[in-house]
Amino acid sequence: MNPIPVGLIGVGRHGSRYLHHLLTEKTGGTLVAFSRTNQTEGRRLAQTHRLQYYPQWRDLLADPSIRAVIVAAPPTLNAPIALEALHKGKALLIEKPLALTPLQAQHMVETARQTGIPIMTAQTLRYEPVIQKLQELRASLGDWQYLSCTMRAENRPKQPDGWGAYGVLMEFGIHLLDWIRFLTQDEVESVSAKMERPSPNDPECRVWGSLTTSQGLSCLVDISRVTQGRVTRVEIIGTRGQACADWIQHHVTVTREGNRVTDYPCPSIPTLIPVLQDFFHALDTNAPMSVTGEDGLQAVRIAEACYQSSQSGHPVLLAPPH
Repeated sequence: MNPIPVGLIGVGRHGSRYLHHLLTEKTGGTLVAFSRTNQTEGRRLAQTHRLQYYPQWRDLLADPSIRAVIVAAPPTLNAPIALEALHKGKALLIEKPLALTPLQAQHMVETARQTGIPIMTAQTLRYEPVIQKLQELRASLGDWQYLSCTMRAENRPKQPDGWGAYGVLMEFGIHLLDWIRFLTQDEVESVSAKMERPSPNDPECRVWGSLTTSQGLSCLVDISRVTQGRVTRVEIIGTRGQACADWIQHHVTVTREGNRVTDYPCPSIPTLIPVLQDFFHALDTNAPMSVTGEDGLQAVRIAEACYQSSQSGHPVLLAPPH
């Protein structure tokens, strides 16, 4: 296949990783232009890598040579960028979360359907080797009793710009909400959540939640940014064993009867590489995206239900996807 010309909007913490992999790996795409608000850095990068630089993202979307766009901007910009890109016929790979509200995400997904232009949501946890190994082991664990999911990260004094009032649930907890759907191949039907904030006007720094799927499986989530160091793990607790996947330590551990423990070391890979490869392959072959806009929308809907439950103090029921 001929490499697909792509533009990149946002070259911050996430965007710089996309930039690096597009320039150094065989992904199926070729980076031709990027947009960054810091003009000094933008011009420096453009000169270093011989790329077209657009200080304004709208100018990048107007470039007729660009077929696809990767959006790694602050999430408050995802909806306006996506809607304009879709109307200009640009396929989209959007860094999670797809949007900050279900209304925004729904508008994006509906516009993609109307225009026939695809959206892929970069839910990169699906691509972690430990998660794929967990998928292989799932049937050996017997009947699942419940899932337990944990993501804890370092405390930091200030929330980055572009997130509004949203905190850890949208920042990285969204990975777990998507993973639950991905693993169970089921929809979340009800949510009960508690959140803590440093002060009433601050974004949430802790989330504890209990999610129940339509088949009745309980899923516990523990998400926070209050400590030092990172802990990331998801667990399946079954009648014939327990499996724990840890993508910081890169291994899956299975505990069975008699406390027999089997450890499965897994490789550490940059998950953005297979994400990009899947995105460009789908465009080249006209295949469905491996993680769709609808998948991104459902994760945002679950997150919104968590916020509503925390505010009301009561469980929240989710309507089935359309």
